[in-house]
This record gives sequence, structure tokens and C-alpha cells, in this order.
Amino acid sequence: MQTGARDGEYSMQDTVSGSTGNRGEEQTSLESESRFRSFFEQSSDAFLILDSGRFTCCNAAAVRMLGCDGTEGIVPRSLAELSPELQPDGTPSVEKARDVISRAFAEGSLRFEWLLLKADGSELPVEVSLTPISSGVNGEMHVIWRDISERKQVDFREQTRLKILEKMASGASLPSLLDAIVTFVEQNSPGALCSILVANDDCTRLHHGAAPSLPDYYNAAVNGLRIKEGKGSCGTAAFLRKRVIVEDIDGHPYWKGFEPAVQAGLRSCWSEPVLSPEGELLGTFATYHREPRAPGDNEIDLIESAAHLAGIAIGWARDNERRNALEEHVRQMQKMEAVGQLAGGIAHDFNNLLTPIMGYAEIIRAALGEGHSCRPKIDRIIAATMKSRDLVQKLLSFGRKQNLVMSVLDLNRVIESFKDIIRHTVRANISVHIRLAPGGAYILAEQGQMEQVLLNLAVNAQDAIAGNGTITITTGHVILDDEYVKRNPGVRPGAHILLEFADDGCGMPEEVVRHIFEPFYTTKPAGRGTGLGLATTFGIVRQHGGHIAVRSKVGQGTTFSLFFPENTAAAAASARHSVDVRLHVPHDKTILFVDDNEMILEMVEGYLEMYGYTVLTAALPSTALEVAASHPGAIDLLITDVVMPEMSGPELYGRLLMKHADLPVLYISGYKDDVTLRGDNAVFVPKPFTAEQLLGSIQMILQEGSAGDAGGGEGGDGGVEP
Repeated sequence: MQTGARDGEYSMQDTVSGSTGNRGEEQTSLESESRFRSFFEQSSDAFLILDSGRFTCCNAAAVRMLGCDGTEGIVPRSLAELSPELQPDGTPSVEKARDVISRAFAEGSLRFEWLLLKADGSELPVEVSLTPISSGVNGEMHVIWRDISERKQVDFREQTRLKILEKMASGASLPSLLDAIVTFVEQNSPGALCSILVANDDCTRLHHGAAPSLPDYYNAAVNGLRIKEGKGSCGTAAFLRKRVIVEDIDGHPYWKGFEPAVQAGLRSCWSEPVLSPEGELLGTFATYHREPRAPGDNEIDLIESAAHLAGIAIGWARDNERRNALEEHVRQMQKMEAVGQLAGGIAHDFNNLLTPIMGYAEIIRAALGEGHSCRPKIDRIIAATMKSRDLVQKLLSFGRKQNLVMSVLDLNRVIESFKDIIRHTVRANISVHIRLAPGGAYILAEQGQMEQVLLNLAVNAQDAIAGNGTITITTGHVILDDEYVKRNPGVRPGAHILLEFADDGCGMPEEVVRHIFEPFYTTKPAGRGTGLGLATTFGIVRQHGGHIAVRSKVGQGTTFSLFFPENTAAAAASARHSVDVRLHVPHDKTILFVDDNEMILEMVEGYLEMYGYTVLTAALPSTALEVAASHPGAIDLLITDVVMPEMSGPELYGRLLMKHADLPVLYISGYKDDVTLRGDNAVFVPKPFTAEQLLGSIQMILQEGSAGDAGGGEGGDGGVEP
């Protein structure tokens, strides 16, 4: 080294020949040294000189990289002294430094990854290049450090993403996946406390998903957080579907009055909405700190990556739930089919046994004469045989083995003619309300079987009501579209008549609902039922090509929905007779109806036009925007499906609001969890809906200006929430 050089500096004369040639050579040498020094000092990479195992000089980039106050933080220390005790592979830094320096001198150069220790105690991964500039194991060498922390983080993120995907493939639970995502972010962001909240099915609340570093009392406090602007960072981010950064919770209006955040010492919260590829809200990802903070670009990237991974995990879990539900439905149908085959076979054999019993009993009764003492006993044998025959008929109905005489029936008339029997069957303290669809409800069926269904459902509803109560019988016209068919294998799409039996009785838990149509399965006390009433109803509905579904919650009653294929020829004839009357109903309103399902589009268009509305239809959101732009008059109502190609229903509504500021909207969807109502004038009608339900909602919006959810509301806030 040049003896006159100051400590920590490097002179080009150390590596360039020191000959005393002519002035031209000296000038060239000085210029070369100046260029090298400029490059040395201004480079973004850290340049250093290592001599006899210790750093003798370094540039400003090296000082910045380690966060030192000056070169004295590096010079004259060794590579091992600037490193943690162990390298990532577990080797002591002293031993590994000695080894790489020896190899660099032996091989002429060496490049490797290394872990440095910054002035603040944090670790910094770098790529090190060693190039000897003099011979001998204790000679000098050029050293270059290149910061690879960002590359390492990208690699780590990718490895974590692959691990999470592997966990999904192995069937890991959603909580374990969300925990892995939270841990991943916390490891990459020192001081961060992370949380994932999952949106409920109707996108009104956020529930705890994962937050292992946050106190249990805090997680309990935010569990059930309402999705609404002003409800903390997460509730607001979910509502707005965009990132919400609160740099200081203290005094922020979103967090006003939320004491658990104060108790947990939280001062900042950055929340990112978790969305599906289709834009469906799945939840939120939040990063908290215990000091006021704003995120940097790297932290924003990290949050976005975490939200993306959470979206994959939650979407995967929900798809699994839906698939499992469908598989369970198919297994149940197959089991019912097998039981039906067995029941039908048993019933036929039992009938063969009952026939001679009945025949011989009648012969004996005739032979004994009226006054014989055994005559009452024979009568009881015959009566028991008759009851057994009725039981066999139920088994045959369940097994769909009996022959039916089908005819076109108006289900409304069947109910009207049978309502007196229903009224005398159920207790006097139970009210029976009947709501029949206008214009008839025509199906191809056997009247006796339909009456059997009505009686079975009436008795079942009565038994579910302990004291006073109400039974409501409803008919309507519905379209079962592709969405419904996908969720209910074996159902045929198209126009159906709905027969709905609802009671406000005790309701049933989910476990009971799963078995409710199985023969001989009953929750009634011994002697109060055979367990064949609903099984028989199930068999009759299936034999008529229909479908039956049940909704029930403990303490909230039960609703049986029966769908029978509509006899379209009879329905069309009835419509021709009634259309003139309907057209006289004054409706001067224009409705834009958007749905990518052709059957729904045609049905709704027909009904709305029949009732005098002007209808603009579109199968795609882009077409709807074009129709709205070209329509010369006002548009009074938008009716739109929620999940469609190109964009969602709420997104379409947002686009239309730009030119139609006061436009009310009615959403329709087969999946309630797909729906996030947008706008104060929004109404939701779940599929499958009856024409009467749709028309009633339209009338409510256009005539009364009301807003809400046709499928039921939500309670109060239940106290202060973040």
C-alpha cells in the first residue's frame, strides 16, 4: 500500500505501475486513477479493499449499505466481524470467511452469497465478489457487495406461495393456510402484526380468519365486524373494495371509541381487500404496527402479495365447500334411489302377502254370519290389513313403483278444493294462509298424489308448531336456470311451478335436515309417526319429474319448496285469456334487464311486457351500456344479475350511475354470497324467484321508493365496532 495514503482511502497507485517514466505516462496514470476513483466512489455497489484479511478502504455505498456513521464502521474490520456469528447454512462466519478468501486466491476470483450485519443489528443478504490484486494468501483483493435482499424476498415469497399451494393440494384447512400467509408477511416485515378477516356469505360482516400475533381479546372484538364505511380500516376497505391506510389510529374517525385497539397498543393499520378473480369480496388483509407508520413501496407489494394468496386460499376453500355439498347431495340422491328401489320391491312382495290375508279374512267373515262371536275379531284383522295396504301404497309412492294417471291440473284449484280438509286436519290454534299465483299454476300430475303431498306437508307443519302458529301455502311461477341446476344435480332447467309450505314452528338442525326425506327417519316420539310422510312426498315429487328443497333453522321455522315442471301449453292458453286484463294496468315505466341466462331473460321480458312495462334487455354488461346510451328516453329501473361475464352487476350499476344518477337497482342472483349491494336504492331477489316476487319488488321500488333486501334484513350494529 502507498504509505502516504490516509486510512480508509485507496490510491490507484497501489495497483498501477509506479515507474518514473516520462510525463505523458504519468499523466495517463493520474487520469486513469481519477477515473477509477470516481467510479469507486460513485458506484451504487459497495466497493472495498481487503488486505491481510481486513478491510482497508471502502466507498460510500458500503457505508450506506450497512448504515454506518462513517468508514470506521467497516475499516479496519474483517469480513467475519461484519457478519452474524453463523451464516444461513449454519457455518460459523469466521470459518467460512477464511475458506472463501483462500478459495478466491486459489481460483483467481470467487462469487458467493453472504449475510452481513447492519449497524442497527438487522441482517442483510449480499452477493460478494472477491478478486485478488496481488499474490499470496494474505495479499490484497477487490471486494464488491451487491444487495440481494429484494431478490431474496421475491424468492422467499415465491417459495412461500408454492408451499401454500402445496398445502392446498394436500387438503390443509383454511385456518392453517391463512396462518401461513400471516406468518409469511410478519417474517418479511419486522414489527408487523397481521390479520386476515373473512367475509360472510352475504358480505355484510367480516369474521376472524387468522391473527396469531394479536391478542385474543382483540380478535374477539373484531370478529363479526360490519362491512361499512367508517367501521375501522378493514370494514371500510371491504366496503370500498380498495386499500385503506390509517397511519395513526389515535384520533382517526374510523377508529373512534374502539378501546381494544388502545388496549393492544396498536397505532397504525393498513388494510387491503381480498378479492376473487371475478371481483367478489372474500375478506381483508390487515397489517398493524405499535407506532404510527405509513407503508413503503416494498411493504405495499408485500400486502398485495398476501391479499392475493389469501384470495386463492379462501376461494379454494369455498370451492371445496360447494363441491363437497354437491357431492353430498349426489350421494344422498343415490342413497335415496337405492332405498326407493328396496322399498318398492318390499312393497310389491308385501302386497302379495296381504292379498290372500284380506281374501281369506273376508271369506271367513261371510261364512260366520252376522251374529257369530268371532266376527269382531275378523273385522279387526281386515281393518289391520287395510292399514297395511295404505302403508304399502306409501312405500310404492316413495319407490315410484305405482302407476299414475296423469292429467293437466291447475295446482291452484287443487289447493282451493283441498283447503277445507287441510283446515280440519290442523289444530284450530294454527292459522292457514294461502297465497296463489295469478293466472293459474298448470302441471301434469295425478290429483290424488298432489292431495297426498298437501296433507303430508300440512301434518308435518302442524307437528312442528308447539302452540299457536301459522302455516303459509304459496304457489308461483319460477325458472330454474343453469346456476340452480349446477347446484342441484338431477334437476331439469326451465319453467316450473313452485309449491311452498312454510311454518313458523321449531325448525330443524342441519343434521336432521340432511336425513329428513329418508324413509322411517323421524324425530317424533314413538307411536306418533312412521317416518314415511316426507319420504312419500319426496317420492311423489320425483315421480312427477319435480324437485324438493328444504330450508330450516332451529327456532325460525321450516320451508319446503316443491318445483314441478310447468305445463307450458296450458299456461300459455291461460295467459292469452288474462293478458288483456293485465295490459290495462297502467305502467309507463322503462326497465333495463340484464342477465346472461337466455331462459331468465326471455321469461322476465315476457312477464314485464305482459304487465305493461317497456323492457330493454341485454345478455352482456357491454350490451347493456350500449342499450342505455342509445335509448332516447329515461330508464326507471335496472334489474341485473350479479355474476356475469365482462363485469359484475354492481360494477355495471356503477357505470350506469355516471349518466343516470338516481337510477334504482334490483339485483338477482343464485348465490347470496355473491351479492354486495351497491347504492341506497338497491334491492335483492334471490334465484329462483317467482314472477310474483319479482313484480312485487319492482312495484315496491317504483311506486313506494323503498329500499332493502327482499330476502330479509339485518339487525342493529350491536355496539361500537372498529
